[in-house]
Amino acid sequence: MLERLVEFLGSPMSIWLLAGAYFGMVISERVFYLLRRRGDYNNADALCSIGLNLMNSVLGLLIGFALPFAASVWLYDNARLFTIDAVWLALPVAFLCHELAYYWEHRLGHRVGLFWAFHSIHHSSNEFNHSTAARGFYLDGKLQILGALTASMLGVPPMVYLAIVVVKSAYGIWNHASYVGDLGWMEKVFATPRNHMVHHANQPKYIDKNYSQVLILWDRLFGTFQPYEERPIVGLVSPVHDNNPLTAQFIGFRQLFARMGSAKRWSDRLAYLWKPPEWSHDGVCRSDCPKYAAKMAPAE
Repeated sequence: MLERLVEFLGSPMSIWLLAGAYFGMVISERVFYLLRRRGDYNNADALCSIGLNLMNSVLGLLIGFALPFAASVWLYDNARLFTIDAVWLALPVAFLCHELAYYWEHRLGHRVGLFWAFHSIHHSSNEFNHSTAARGFYLDGKLQILGALTASMLGVPPMVYLAIVVVKSAYGIWNHASYVGDLGWMEKVFATPRNHMVHHANQPKYIDKNYSQVLILWDRLFGTFQPYEERPIVGLVSPVHDNNPLTAQFIGFRQLFARMGSAKRWSDRLAYLWKPPEWSHDGVCRSDCPKYAAKMAPAE
């Protein structure tokens, strides 16, 4: 039974399964707002997120799926150190590889200027809901391939790893739920919607916190955990209100190039590519500096 489920999740159907999970959650959430919170849902922002998702899916299919999967298959067939035939053992190994790769790639995406230009589009929405989950730039997150390659070298069949990615990605869509409140003890263990809303907030105490996808334990272990306290204000430190997916795709680059353009020396300009997004060559606080964060709102 477990083997058949893994084969199904790790099959070519995986792309359609994720698409179904995403649009199913988006539509269900929209119906919830229509019935229970009429007028509170930003349709323009959601349509922008959906448009960005479609653009990202088309452009990133080769770079983000086909090539990493082919590389994983080659490593598994030619360079694996072990062979893990038991699915019950391969699954937790694959989960661990992906969790750690996701955490550290995500953290780099916030702390390296160029990578933040890729990733900041995911944070550019001023709303927090399922539609936001797939808002992204097609080059964002590609360093997660290291998790797949590591798993293959450890003897995890690529199909098993892909099944884990599908399930965890579906969880990653769910943890953008706007309708889920405090989940009690789960808040201490999992990257719940409340924990992940903290990650999307622009208040100083919330910035660069809660990077994990499923287990918030990694943030606790590596010192980046922040519990939900004051109500999170979602969006970039320097908010954007561009709901055109064709232009919103490059918001991160616009802010990066603006910071680079403030420097006269090329050494300073290039430093913006690898320095943290709040860094500046002259100490002047610019677009991503936490000092520009909005005043915290009271908790609900």
